[in-house]
Parts: sequence; structure tokens; C-alpha cells
Amino acid sequence: MRRKEFEVKDRERLEGALKKAEIGYLAFNGPDGWPRITPINFEYDGRVLWHGAIAGERFDCLQQDPRAAFSTVAAQVYVPSHLVSEENASGATVAFQSIQIRGRCQTIANPQERSAILNRLMDKYQPEGRYRKVTPDDPLYTKVLAATGVFSLIVEEMTGKFKVAQNKTEEDRKRIASWLLARGLTADHIIAEEILKIRKA
Repeated sequence: MRRKEFEVKDRERLEGALKKAEIGYLAFNGPDGWPRITPINFEYDGRVLWHGAIAGERFDCLQQDPRAAFSTVAAQVYVPSHLVSEENASGATVAFQSIQIRGRCQTIANPQERSAILNRLMDKYQPEGRYRKVTPDDPLYTKVLAATGVFSLIVEEMTGKFKVAQNKTEEDRKRIASWLLARGLTADHIIAEEILKIRKA
């Protein structure tokens, strides 16, 4: 990574950000040599986990070549230039936490594990519940489970880029963090906390 001050290698920090992210992008090799990329809902437990059809281009490609790359942005906010200067637009930037992973994909065959992962995905994206838990022998889910695959990306390499105003002065970082906390969006709080950690370091 060219800007080493933004690079994160600490596994705990990377995994913490991964667990907050909602959408990821899975890239894989197509049969014609061109890369493919698809967005996925995912869960992370040391592996990247998702569900999908057991047919179609992505499934066929990953059966032929299981190598894949995955990228996600856990938090991202636009930081307006006027927080640094009322005139100079070059101060405008984006603060974010991004994670990149490379590894190999596997199809999960065990019915109990597949059901457990599907339930974890439901817990993540529908935390209010109001559904019947997925089990492999429940007639409610028999048909859909027969057509649904559950997959994992086994992590071989992981790195992150957390750009959170490291290249700003302490005064500018304090101003940016205060503005984000005042605005109060979820991503604002995440990024402001990262900025304040730098200020206290």
C-alpha cells in the first residue's frame, strides 16, 4: 500500500470492522479470463460466509476456480473541505474503513452447518426476528434449502485501509471528529472514534 499511514494489519481491528460491514463485493475469475464481481450479504466468523444459488455464473466459476477476492467498507463518511478551510476545496476527503481479503471458496455441505449460517445471516440482517429458525428437516424450508448453497471464503490474506484523518493536524482532526459526533450518523460515530484514538495516541 502506497500510503502506509493508512494501512491496518492488526487482525483484531480488521475483524471488528468486518463484523460491522453490511455489503461486500466478491471478485472471481470468469471462464473468458475477465474478472467478475458481485455484491453479497455476508457474515464473518473467521471466514466470509454467504448464501446463493447453486446454479449460474458465479457458482460455475467458483467451482472451476475457487480463488477469489473480497472487499468491503465498514464505514465511510464524506468530510467537507470547510472543516479545514473555508476557501480551499482540496481539503475535501472521504474517511473510511475498508478491508480486502484473498482466499479460496468452499461449498458448505453439512446440513446443520448450512442452517446455522443461514440463521446467523438472518440474525444480522433481520435482528428483530419474527421468523421461524431454519432447520434442515423443517418442511417450511425443504424446497428452498434444496436450491440454496452456502459458501465460505477461507482467508489467506487480509489487509485494511483505514483512512481516518491521519494526515491532518491534531486541530483539524479534533474539529472533524466533533463535527461528525454532532451530526450523529452511525458511520459518523465509528469514524470519529477512530480519529480520536489517533489524537490520544
